[in-house]
Amino acid sequence: MTELSRELKLRFMILDKYPSLSEFSRQAGIPYSTLMTVFKRGIAGAGFDLIMKICHTLNIDPDELL
Repeated sequence: MTELSRELKLRFMILDKYPSLSEFSRQAGIPYSTLMTVFKRGIAGAGFDLIMKICHTLNIDPDELL
């Protein structure tokens, strides 16, 4: 079995706690387009503040995305 990409893992984590990605983006205060850019370009290209906001909203440690 192949390991999930960080972006796919993040998507599953979000959808496990929120009904949709757009609802998560509203709750996190992140524009939906910004969240989609993270999925398209990768977590590694996202800024520290954005990653921390995502992790805080999901109530996870950033290490869980590794």
